[in-house]
Amino acid sequence: MISCNELKNLLNTGYDIEFSYKGKEYSIVKTKRNTISFCEFYREPIDFSTVDDFVNNAMIEENKLSDIWESVTDLCY
Repeated sequence: MISCNELKNLLNTGYDIEFSYKGKEYSIVKTKRNTISFCEFYREPIDFSTVDDFVNNAMIEENKLSDIWESVTDLCY
């Protein structure tokens, strides 16, 4: 498992990230507009202006992603 800081580094480098949490799949993508797009698979994405904005504000089921990051599974990038 990678830490939130390592996640930030991967996103800043341009990696796309996919992971699972409680049986649902999610993706994180750095767009051509240099924003971070985050969504549950096949759902409407939420865009964040920066990597820090994403890490500090992304939510899953009313939980900050940064608070539950160590519980995600099936991480790939």
